[in-house]
Amino acid sequence: MLTLSNKISLGRIFCIPPLVFCITQVQHNDHYRYACLFIVFIIGLTDVLDGYLARKRNEMTSLGRYLDPFADKLVLVISCIILSSDRIWPEPRFPNWIPAIIVCRDLLLICGTVALLLITGRVNCRPTILGKASTCLQIIAVVSLLVGNHVPVPALTVIWWATVASTFASGFFYMYRGVRQL
Repeated sequence: MLTLSNKISLGRIFCIPPLVFCITQVQHNDHYRYACLFIVFIIGLTDVLDGYLARKRNEMTSLGRYLDPFADKLVLVISCIILSSDRIWPEPRFPNWIPAIIVCRDLLLICGTVALLLITGRVNCRPTILGKASTCLQIIAVVSLLVGNHVPVPALTVIWWATVASTFASGFFYMYRGVRQL
């Protein structure tokens, strides 16, 4: 049975196709930028809402523990990849190595989680402050590109390096925690 929180997380996943469509249309009509920002706002709002409702209604589920971060990662990975494409997204865009780092970290975490489940039968998937900071900075990086040239290049560079640093730090911490669980 799906709880309301799990349905909201699924709704976030269903927001991805309209977001992708709007991102691909920005180069043809800059007004789609506002649609992108609106969809990202809705995704962020539902992310906060599903966690709040799960706690308030005491509906924390095993499915929700995996579905919520999966929805977040899916939105961010897809957005980062598309926002680095010179064929789809106008300037400014992510350098290709930033989405590569984010994708590699997330794939490593998924493989580690599956390995822990297979070896130990359980896994500690609670988010950490570093993981939340990394996700927050990734969101800021995506939004900073969606707003276009309103963010100066030096500020973008700082955001990108902070995002990469937090992505590495959280990835190493999750690996450390996983090894300790073994």
